[in-house]
Amino acid sequence: MIMANKIGGWAGVILRVDLSNGKIWTEPSVEYGRKYIGGRGLAARIAWDEIPAGVKPFDPENRIIFSVGPLTGTSAPNSGRSTVCSLSPQAHPYEWFSFSSFGGYWGPTLKYAGYDAVVVQGQSERPVYLWIDDKVVQLRDAAELWGQGTFATQETLLRRHGKDVRVLAIGQAGENRSRIAIIASGSSSAAGQGGFGAVMGAKQLKAIAVRGTGGVALANPEAFSDFTLMIAQEMHAPSGCPKWSCLDPDLVRDHSERFYACTQQCANPICRLSRYYDNVPGVVYPNRKYSGTITCESSLFGGAPGTIYDWRIGFRGGFELARISQDYGINHWELGIGMAPWLRKCQAAGQLKDLDGELFDLNLASCWDLLFRKIAFREGSGDALAEGAVRAAAILGIGQEFVSNFYTAWGFAGHWDGHGDRANLIVFPYWLVPALQWATATRDPMASGHGYAQNIMNWSPMFSPEEGLDWEQLADVGAHVYGTRQAVHPASGYEAKAIPAIFHGHRSIIKDSVTVDDQAFPRIYSNKTPDHFARAADGTPGPSFEYHMFRLATGMELSEADFEGMAERVFNLERAIQVRNWNRSRAIDEQVIPYFTSIENWVNPVIGEAVGLDRAKFGKLMDEYYTLRGWDVATGRPTMAKLTELGLADVSEELAKKGLAK
Repeated sequence: MIMANKIGGWAGVILRVDLSNGKIWTEPSVEYGRKYIGGRGLAARIAWDEIPAGVKPFDPENRIIFSVGPLTGTSAPNSGRSTVCSLSPQAHPYEWFSFSSFGGYWGPTLKYAGYDAVVVQGQSERPVYLWIDDKVVQLRDAAELWGQGTFATQETLLRRHGKDVRVLAIGQAGENRSRIAIIASGSSSAAGQGGFGAVMGAKQLKAIAVRGTGGVALANPEAFSDFTLMIAQEMHAPSGCPKWSCLDPDLVRDHSERFYACTQQCANPICRLSRYYDNVPGVVYPNRKYSGTITCESSLFGGAPGTIYDWRIGFRGGFELARISQDYGINHWELGIGMAPWLRKCQAAGQLKDLDGELFDLNLASCWDLLFRKIAFREGSGDALAEGAVRAAAILGIGQEFVSNFYTAWGFAGHWDGHGDRANLIVFPYWLVPALQWATATRDPMASGHGYAQNIMNWSPMFSPEEGLDWEQLADVGAHVYGTRQAVHPASGYEAKAIPAIFHGHRSIIKDSVTVDDQAFPRIYSNKTPDHFARAADGTPGPSFEYHMFRLATGMELSEADFEGMAERVFNLERAIQVRNWNRSRAIDEQVIPYFTSIENWVNPVIGEAVGLDRAKFGKLMDEYYTLRGWDVATGRPTMAKLTELGLADVSEELAKKGLAK
């Protein structure tokens, strides 16, 4: 149901829960939205106001914030995502405030129940779950659910409350405070990075179940509907990237396969990022049959021949392992991209002979199952591995010399950076932008990296020689977005890379705040326009889609520059939290530099040789980045003038009093 409203988009209410005393109350949210967009921006403001320096992820004083945005639950394409923000147990060596996101239908249902966010604080004395039935909100006993996996927990709550209910849940990994524990919803959606399942476990919050029967009020419903339909039509353009083609038919011919929209209002489910299978027989447990979705990195459990992920599990075993680990609530990215290759390296170096006396061979699905169980229940060496591989290396005293082969920074495995993650092809100079983003992030800068590096490489002749664009065409399109062809040209080197790093840093904020899907936005490249720059049928540029949807949904009369300024405000606020609570500085940012000095995994054919980071040139690039941001170049911190310009005068004053801004 869509209703006309002078102030649209936001539900207007924040739900607050204190688990320590059982108190439940509400607060207005619209003013948060008007200044911080929603989603991740709203969470950043609450974190600044309520999470002081010294609080740890598992402390009762920590908040965990589940939020949606003004587009969530509307007809905006790919608008079903939700954001989770809290202090991150996975982050290392700084357990700082960070974020994760997930798709599916939980977020829209929360919006239909009338809430823009759920903010949870305190710590329950016993396991509980939060039951939201529109305006009726209760904390209920979860003793029966404690010890169950994510699937059984959801199934139990669906039987109890009805099939129209959507559930977020943790598994045994979260209960046992594994730092790599996820928060799961449905068969595959998860807030994976950050370890926020462990935060719920520490608070003894097993699940949040929601029924929402309301609608979303829009300021301009007819114009919004027309515009979102036009965007959906643009999204049906060929993607230029054949990467997500279906699995080998010989592997899946005995199983029902269908493409699956991984988030509400998905405009293009045939993107093949998600594939649903029914009744796949197990390998570890042959008497079981599994149904569910393979999404992104979860396909690696079966193995990827010709890569470092070349374990020989096969489709059936890999599908089963994806289901088992999702049920335990363990981060797939950490397992497949980081921990497993690291363990194999330890084994090859003679530092790992078995797993607590049991056979360790990642070519056997049963060994993976053993690994998952040990992590979820913190059994034996699993107690260390539950901390994530970066911490486990130090605890177990193995593999410390090559952890950095797989983990870029901040406790997270590499992604779109040219060095760590071997599943995604990226060459110099394109990983310079993710290098800047890694340097200033609190986790892997996935949303920012996808917008720039993944987009370029997937459309490049290296990856898509038939369906993509040539290098000069890519550079021409880049000029539309970044103001210069050098931001995208393959021979551009270090020139103009700070511009896209900042642009996509803000786009990450926008996507996580309005909220829309990371893989779908921003719209940049196209095969439906003569110049290959994405546009709607009325000529609206692709990168402007989010702005126009926000304006039509909320009724806010603001310029596109003002909208981008809202994202910049949130980015600076997040940075201010890091400065105040963890003394974030340029010196900390520069901790990523040694990782990038190693030689890249692939070769840019225009350059003809593989390269590593040049420290001096990257130092100048960081100077440029800080200058463009209006930050102090020496300290890497927002200046008082910049914060005040962005409407954060109170933040500026507090940092100045602590000697952290000038």
